[in-house]
Amino acid sequence: MSTKHLLASLKTQEANLSLLIDALDMQKQAIMKNDYTTLESAIGEEQKILRNVEREETARIKVVKELAQSFNLNLSANTLESLIDQGGKHFGSDLKELNAVRSSLRDKVKRIKSTNTQLKDVIDFSRNMIKETMMMLVGPNKRAIVNKRV
Repeated sequence: MSTKHLLASLKTQEANLSLLIDALDMQKQAIMKNDYTTLESAIGEEQKILRNVEREETARIKVVKELAQSFNLNLSANTLESLIDQGGKHFGSDLKELNAVRSSLRDKVKRIKSTNTQLKDVIDFSRNMIKETMMMLVGPNKRAIVNKRV
């Protein structure tokens, strides 16, 4: 294995995260527009992308293990950070590119976290609206729109 394999894996993961951001944005827009069909499509797409992310993460861990063995390093954890910290000198000119891709991945993960938080807030708001509407319709008070005895 070479650092080129690691770079390829990281770039593939970067592309996967970009697709995930797009899918999450599509979910957010579908919820806001109350478009159930688009929401279902976006959720399905998100699931496919998450499987690809998981598959690529497994491949990346394998590459990190193999690089650590080829560099004769004993990593405490099979992470990219450990590999770079202990074997940074082995990467040569690729180290700069590795760090650039890592930085990009971090930015994408931050954006995904932010979008997930926004989605959670929108979903919580929607749940509260549904709950309040149901309470108005069949609530325990005498002002309920629907009479429960019917």
